[in-house]
Amino acid sequence: MAHLPSDPTVERHFKGHKNGVTGICFHPGTQQIASSSLDHTLMVWNFNQSVRAFRFLAHKDVVLDVAYAPSGEIVVSSSRDRSVRLWIPTVRGESLDFRGHMGAVRSVRFSPDGEKLVTASDDKSVKMWMVCRRRFLMSFTEHTNWVRSAKFSPDGRLIVSCSDDKTIKLWDVASGKCVKTFHEIKGPAVDVEFHPSGAALGSANVGGAVKLYDLRTARLQQHYAVHTGPVNKATFHPNGNFILCASEDSTMKVLDLLEGRPIYTLKAHKEGVTAVAFSIDGEFFASGGTDRQLLIWKSNFDRDDKARKTPRLLIPPGAKLKLDVKAADDDLRREETEENEEEEEQERVQYESDSVADFEDDETVDKGGACRGPLASISRDREDVEVINMRLKRPAEVGHIADLPLCQHGTRPGSESPSRSSAVVEALSGQVESLRNTIVLMEERLGMVERELENLI
Repeated sequence: MAHLPSDPTVERHFKGHKNGVTGICFHPGTQQIASSSLDHTLMVWNFNQSVRAFRFLAHKDVVLDVAYAPSGEIVVSSSRDRSVRLWIPTVRGESLDFRGHMGAVRSVRFSPDGEKLVTASDDKSVKMWMVCRRRFLMSFTEHTNWVRSAKFSPDGRLIVSCSDDKTIKLWDVASGKCVKTFHEIKGPAVDVEFHPSGAALGSANVGGAVKLYDLRTARLQQHYAVHTGPVNKATFHPNGNFILCASEDSTMKVLDLLEGRPIYTLKAHKEGVTAVAFSIDGEFFASGGTDRQLLIWKSNFDRDDKARKTPRLLIPPGAKLKLDVKAADDDLRREETEENEEEEEQERVQYESDSVADFEDDETVDKGGACRGPLASISRDREDVEVINMRLKRPAEVGHIADLPLCQHGTRPGSESPSRSSAVVEALSGQVESLRNTIVLMEERLGMVERELENLI
């Protein structure tokens, strides 16, 4: 199939991890990318091929997640050893840790201002921390099973988390209370993220589905049953019009949220794809998998949006959320924040390293801590990459229409087991809800077209 200028392309191919990749994050300046792995290490890679990659080893177990601070000066990682570590990504590899969880820490993220951290753990809790003091601030404890992911909203006022208890919860940072709960009927969500506007949520589910929840109506808006295996990650493009999702079926999908359908299927990894992330400007995205590969892609599919005079918007700015957040104490909270900032200025805490990263003593690592291995093993021969442009095909299914588990030919309706019948009824209920959401989406698109016509007139 001939490739179009709007098709995603592989730009870099890194190898260096000795086991599967679990997390990926771009530096805010896009000149570096950090990755975590099942091999107990954190690696920082440079786009400039003349600069060596660095491998950091201080965690005692699998490293499950990694994130850059908004400033780009610090990297944070979380591990199955129950710790969270802050790293200064230099040759010395200095780090210090946070300890407070009683189980594996599966997710870690900075707040938009870089002053706080939020962590999610197998101990069924979400915790918030003050970075500069390494001080525990608050626990969110209404989940009843492992918490897979937790992230701040773009304005830092809310936290979203998902758990194996089949719920997605929204928390008010100021009060610590749960303000909204979404219940999953089938499999739980394993990853969740705020839309760049802050007015919607995207989730990745073990049942092979990606879902979009609208916080303005507090309801499910779109449902994409596009994968044949569990979806490990789902992340929004910075312009908010696309979702990139990664699955155990070894593929990635690019979903156009305004068209309501998948537009690309990407096949490059030999095994399950476990991590994906966009650069801050959306020009690049990265993917990592259990095949130990890290691929850097040029997005390209957002070219049409960049060229438009009138931008496409899934959610208009200034959207009001349908949540039970009480704003009566806003003034008090603002005063407390100002007092805390004054205290922090007066008590400038010096960062002292609790431990210095131990670098592996093998032929790929020099005594200064710079890893030669990844640079030398950057593949010049591209891996087999297949990009399927689904825009050129008539869509066989619309993304927000749920799949029904229909009876196989030759089975009699009366001979179905009660569990099978309940599953069909459950799927029919999902279909009705999806059709309702489709009508809502069509009404929103019609309103968008009307606004564009008014602008042209």
